Amino acid sequence: MKRLALALMALLVACESADAPKDPIWGKQPCGSCAMLVSEPPHAAQLVTADGTRVYFDDVGCLAAYVLERNISPPKMWVRDAAGTWVDARSAKFKTGGKTPMDFGFVHAPDGDASFADVERAAKKRAEKP
Repeated sequence: MKRLALALMALLVACESADAPKDPIWGKQPCGSCAMLVSEPPHAAQLVTADGTRVYFDDVGCLAAYVLERNISPPKMWVRDAAGTWVDARSAKFKTGGKTPMDFGFVHAPDGDASFADVERAAKKRAEKP
C-alpha cells in the first residue's frame, strides 16, 4: 500500500510539472523560432506541445510565429511578465511599441490593450513580407 501511495504521488508530481511553466536555462536555451538565446526574462515565452515537448522563445512574437508556421494549437502557452510570473499567453494582455528581443514590440502588461491574437496577426504580417 505504501508503494502504491508513493507511485501515485510520483505520477502526480510528474504530471503537474509537465503542465506548469518552467524557467529556461537563461542565456543558454535557444529560441524555438529564431534560435537566439533566451536571455531576457521579461520577454520570454514558452509552450508545451501535445506530446509534452517544451519549447522556449525569446519574444512572444517568436512564439506566435512558431505556432503559425506549424499550424498548431499547443495545449499550454505562457508569457513571462516583468515580475517573473508566467501567465497563460491566450489570456494575457500586451502593450505595443515596447523594445523586445526580435522587435515584435509586444510586452506583457495586465493593463495592455492587445491580445495574443494581435501578436499572431503581427507575426503573420511579418512572415508575409518579401
